[in-house]
Formats: sequence, C-alpha cells, structure tokens
Amino acid sequence: MTKVVLRTALGGRRDAERDFGRLGQAVALEELRKVPAYRAWTAELRRAMERLRFL
Repeated sequence: MTKVVLRTALGGRRDAERDFGRLGQAVALEELRKVPAYRAWTAELRRAMERLRFL
C-alpha cells in the first residue's frame, strides 16, 4: 500500500525538491507513519532534539 501511495503522489519522474514538495501536499501523516523508515527517522530526530534540549 505504501508504494501505491508514493507512486500516486510522486508520479514517474524523480526530482528530489519537487518530490518532497509534492509529498508534503499529497501524503497524510497518518499514512507516512505506516512507513517503518519514517517512524525510525522521527524517533531519531526526537531523541536528538531532546538531547539538544529543544524538546
């Protein structure tokens, strides 16, 4: 399902700047949270922000 969501959001071409902009507009965070790599990245980001006392 995740690949279908990404393919729908991104289309066929790959351009990182354009793709991330489209992802931000097209993919709901609830769907993104289903992606293990995204969950790992957000957990790592949160730990880093806590270490730096941003959170």
